[in-house]
Amino acid sequence: MLNVTSAAIAAVSLPVSAVLAMPAAIAQPAAEAADGADMAIIVTGMVDPLRLNMKAEGASRLGLTAMEMPASVETLDGDAIRLRGDLTIQDAAARATGIVNTSGVFGFGLSARGFTGQNSVMTLYDGMRMYNNTLTFPADPWMAQSVEILRGPASVLYGEGAIGGAVNVVRKQPSDEMQVSGRFGLSSFDSFNVAAGAGGPIGTGISYRADASFRRSEGWMARGDSDALALAGAIRLKPAGNLSITLSHDFSEQNPRTWFGVPLANGKLDRSLRKNNYNVADASLRFRDNWSQAKVEWTPSDALTISSTFYHLWANKYWKNAENLTYIPATATDPAQVRQGSFLELYHIQKQTGNRTTANLNHDLGGLENRLVVGFDVNRISYRNVSNSGNNATRLVDAANPVPGLFLHQSAAPTKPRYTNRIRQYSIFAEDRLKFSDRFSLVGGVRYDRPEITKTDYVNAANNFTSTPDAVTWRVGAVYNPVSSLSLYGQYATAADPVGALVSTSFAQSDFDLSTGRQYEAGIKHVFWGARGQWTLAVYDIVKRKLLTSDPLIPSIQVQVGQQRSRGVETSLFLEPVDRVNITLNGALLRARYDDFSESVGGVLFQRAGNRPNNVATRTANAFVSWEFAKNWVVDGGFSYVGKRYQDAANSRVVPAYTLTDAGVRWQFVEGASAALRVRNIFNETYARATYGQTQWVLGDPRTVEATIHVAF
Repeated sequence: MLNVTSAAIAAVSLPVSAVLAMPAAIAQPAAEAADGADMAIIVTGMVDPLRLNMKAEGASRLGLTAMEMPASVETLDGDAIRLRGDLTIQDAAARATGIVNTSGVFGFGLSARGFTGQNSVMTLYDGMRMYNNTLTFPADPWMAQSVEILRGPASVLYGEGAIGGAVNVVRKQPSDEMQVSGRFGLSSFDSFNVAAGAGGPIGTGISYRADASFRRSEGWMARGDSDALALAGAIRLKPAGNLSITLSHDFSEQNPRTWFGVPLANGKLDRSLRKNNYNVADASLRFRDNWSQAKVEWTPSDALTISSTFYHLWANKYWKNAENLTYIPATATDPAQVRQGSFLELYHIQKQTGNRTTANLNHDLGGLENRLVVGFDVNRISYRNVSNSGNNATRLVDAANPVPGLFLHQSAAPTKPRYTNRIRQYSIFAEDRLKFSDRFSLVGGVRYDRPEITKTDYVNAANNFTSTPDAVTWRVGAVYNPVSSLSLYGQYATAADPVGALVSTSFAQSDFDLSTGRQYEAGIKHVFWGARGQWTLAVYDIVKRKLLTSDPLIPSIQVQVGQQRSRGVETSLFLEPVDRVNITLNGALLRARYDDFSESVGGVLFQRAGNRPNNVATRTANAFVSWEFAKNWVVDGGFSYVGKRYQDAANSRVVPAYTLTDAGVRWQFVEGASAALRVRNIFNETYARATYGQTQWVLGDPRTVEATIHVAF
């Protein structure tokens, strides 16, 4: 039988029909594919089908495939991500339908269905949520078996903070078969990356998985050096056939580049400044994340499975930067300058301990097949802020030839403990699928969340508070299959979003309710042409209420009455028009606007109703083509298009559209090993990946050439 791992790395071409006809043990995702890591089918070594017949645990705990769910679900294979050269989870996710990478200098930032930021598009690891105001984990897609993307509200699964969608990174798991893989790459700007992993049995009923990766770059801008180390290990014990225990630990240490983008000159990008770094000479960013888990799964009968995951997260992060930059035009006597501001020194110290327990029951209900999941989440979270809050120092440096100087301290704003937020959170949830026939089923879910936030302010005790922003969210949908290869669905879902990150909730935010939302969605999923083609289509309407907006009578006061709406259509297509040629296309159109949103500017109130929210693109598209043109040789490439966005609620500052093109060639020179050459941003487009405030753009990388070696056996 074909060695799947070698096929993925060596770029062996398989027709889609062969993939879909494979046994269920291979056709299922990592959690079920013989518990194996690197067990993904990569069609022509690069592009896999839309995985409509595979389960996505990040979108439902009922064990349903995408065809069985009344929702928009997309799964990106981990091997495909690595072979395409995506070095971050955000870059990989941006190839999915309707997803835009809006990550700034650091952390996770994604946009989906008209909503942006980690408070609206949640990132999870192995289905577990990290309550964090600056998410920096996981650090490397090398650790990912797959990335599951659920578009639309996910609050019923994971609680508040997912009205736009959720991205679940599924880690590689211990395997019952021995597997070893590795990667080494060199690329532009004195960059390199190296990674290795192995997994397999070490005795009867015992298996393991271990992975490590390191990358380093000097960057394309001044003082743009960065590096990241990631380590992961897991061991699985099976003391009985119906019982498994998995212990795992993940660690990452990142030192991102300390470059906060380019200040806009009179509202526009001055290309001559794009490589300058205006941050202080002793700038620092350092992120350390640790994640320990213990998973127990017991199946006392064919009808019942009980799972319980205990976990502990601790993060230590450090900032020391001048983050805000303002361009000062030249005068008759002085050259153009840049004003440094927001001299921030911050220690972010966080611990999170929790448990999720679920019971899955398959049974008959009134003679009908029924699947039920009930469970609970509990968390104890501590976030300690040590910072120099109140530092209002500024300094001017030359725009063309900056000498940035050292970090400016102020005696009136020393770096000291400011506050600790503690959260005691619990939730209960349930999902159910009632199958009326082979053609029709109903799927629903409900969740109650109750986080209790207690703030201890070490500077001003008057800011102490206890707040409980609880919420009930639910969804219900129907799936109709006129034939087994066609799925028609509709769904109604509710959601809740926090007004800010829960762990750093301020006294001013403590009296506000969670923002609430609802979504209508309908769609089609279809496998056709003898399984050589697959396509999906979804239309949706989302409304988010209780936005923070300025009081019409007192603009300096915020009230919670605003409303935002997003309507759109998303589609994706996979085709194998001829053997060894595969085409994947996706695109999204949306209309996002404020229905009611007042903004105070200089003490004057402006109504922004009808305007588009910040950083939202109304048009996105991706294309990727792969062709095995000769034995052991594959060429592939594609493009990603992101339409124009706005940097402010007034829609006066335009962030231009951009198109990124990449291409590569890969050669299997021996069995289980291949060499690849890849060019990203072929046309060297200068573009703003993200914005920082209203005066800075964080630019994406210019043309990059990378050579890599992949091995797997």
